Amino acid sequence: MTTIARKYFFSLLLFPCMIFAQTTPLYTKKLHIFTLGDSNGSFPFSWPVQLQQALPNATVFNISKSGRTIGFVNNGDSSLNSLLVIDENIQKAAANNLPYDFIILELGTNDAKAVFAERQKEVAGNLQHLIDKIKGSSYTTISHATIVIISPPPYGAKAEVQEKYKGGGERVKAMSILFEKIAKRNHCLFVNGYTTPGLDINTMTPDGLHLDAVASGKLIEPVVALITK
Repeated sequence: MTTIARKYFFSLLLFPCMIFAQTTPLYTKKLHIFTLGDSNGSFPFSWPVQLQQALPNATVFNISKSGRTIGFVNNGDSSLNSLLVIDENIQKAAANNLPYDFIILELGTNDAKAVFAERQKEVAGNLQHLIDKIKGSSYTTISHATIVIISPPPYGAKAEVQEKYKGGGERVKAMSILFEKIAKRNHCLFVNGYTTPGLDINTMTPDGLHLDAVASGKLIEPVVALITK
């Protein structure tokens, strides 16, 4: 996923800012938001960027990285395992001295790769551990924030035909059900990224995984509606 994401990223740097989806209405509510995601949160038009556009008076501090998982070492890189670097990322976010209102997690796409197919029973525990680390942080600006969990979007046909992503569609579908249960149990907010209204994974991605500008805008619409109630 990392190699594809890198090529996709640099090719889209050439596009003007006007490609950003503007389907979400603007709100003026002042919020402080910490976002933690994978490659879909790291592009110039990614969902954290569009979240900032939709909430122009908000502060969005984004730490997203291509290839990131919830709790697996992806591509042999331990820094992509959120659990292994969550303390470091919390410290970075806390260094801003912002009283975060929300911490938004959008992870799971890479945990659904074929290489982790036999380890899916670990995903729930890993997500729970990640939530516990955030809620148990010694930084009150972090621990007092409301956590929003976005379950991963579907896998498209172009991804599913590749061996490394084979079967991933069913795994992220299962995550949408699992993550909602975990969110409710931990009093977190939940957004079902798998059933995002208007998001067509086969036409709004170049590779069946990486959301384009329109899809990224669709992903944050229910998030904005939820956090601005």
